[in-house]
Amino acid sequence: MSSLPTLRPVALIAPRLDALPAGRAIQACAERLAPAGYYLAAGPWHDAAMLPQLAVLRPAAALVIGSLDEPVLRAGLAALEIPVVETWSASARPLDSAVVIDNEEAGRAAARHLAEKRHAMVACISADNPWERARRDGFLSTAAALGLDRVADIVQPEVQQMNDGRMAFLRLLATNTIFDAVFCTSDLLAAAAVSEAHNRDLHVPQDLAVLGFTDDGSAAQWAQGLTTLGVDAADLGRRAAQLLLDRLAGVRGVGQGDTLEAVFETRLST
Repeated sequence: MSSLPTLRPVALIAPRLDALPAGRAIQACAERLAPAGYYLAAGPWHDAAMLPQLAVLRPAAALVIGSLDEPVLRAGLAALEIPVVETWSASARPLDSAVVIDNEEAGRAAARHLAEKRHAMVACISADNPWERARRDGFLSTAAALGLDRVADIVQPEVQQMNDGRMAFLRLLATNTIFDAVFCTSDLLAAAAVSEAHNRDLHVPQDLAVLGFTDDGSAAQWAQGLTTLGVDAADLGRRAAQLLLDRLAGVRGVGQGDTLEAVFETRLST
């Protein structure tokens, strides 16, 4: 009777695993790693107190969802001397390698698009995570440079469900400002904005243009006709897996990385 091949663990370091885009990337990464003899080992490794247990696991490498900015965790991973790939957004100085989205440029492109559509009073709704902060920063800085009037800037601390997005849009309405376009930095926020606007008899795009950002293509399904920028989360996961394998094989060295450019899908909402 033949024995099953031995798989080596790759530590999956993520603050939470229930975000759909991250889930798609993780699944695609795992599917690419398995035939090469590796599996993703999920655990509360982002908690620095778990570093001794992570060391006992003896992972071959680590996949990080988000940037590796926490000093103790960063030092602990460095001490393991394994390949580490940061995804979605990277530290200012990545510990090892990274596969990221050009989030700031995506925000800049959003501002340019609304300016081209002759919207003058714009708002932004974002969540409080590194990649959405970068999209927000790119949008706000470029909107100002283009002479657009930024009337409101809403940062929602927690965005995990549609209702969180609705609350963010209600916070925007509560500013009592006049705006003709809103940039939402995630699928949930964009879909919720369109839904809540309709609940208040605001017509999109006649009364309000809505521009979103999609990591998995779902925004256009939730809100038909939604204009989005976006990337393919599964493609990001596959690229991260390949970079991990290349690092493990010595094909690529420290400091390597890939950057995914956001692509526009212009529909009816702008």
